[in-house]
Amino acid sequence: MKEAAPRLGALGPLLNRRSGFSIRNGVLLYKQHIRPMMDYACPVWMSAALSHIKRLRVLQSKCLRIATIAPYHIGNRQIHDSLGVPYFSDHIRSLYKRIASKLADVRNPFFEQFGRHLR
Repeated sequence: MKEAAPRLGALGPLLNRRSGFSIRNGVLLYKQHIRPMMDYACPVWMSAALSHIKRLRVLQSKCLRIATIAPYHIGNRQIHDSLGVPYFSDHIRSLYKRIASKLADVRNPFFEQFGRHLR
């Protein structure tokens, strides 16, 4: 979170109204430069407090709103749906399921306890 917000500030000149970037390129910048920092350690986010997840969801919505130059009356759900970008909580849930399915075949006591703890 601490590293993602300054990156948004650094990308601001590229994503503002006067830049020549298309919406597609703006969303691509978000997905390549900001979301990987938010995705890091996603299994930990599964057990995080809802207030922390909300802060990341707000950051994600802010990035997408800037990238699309959406007016204030357009809702975040509409922006996410039209771009095909899931909310952060839904995104980390799918990432966690992918990781958990890969770890299901591993016969290591640590990973078995890890999976039970995060459910």
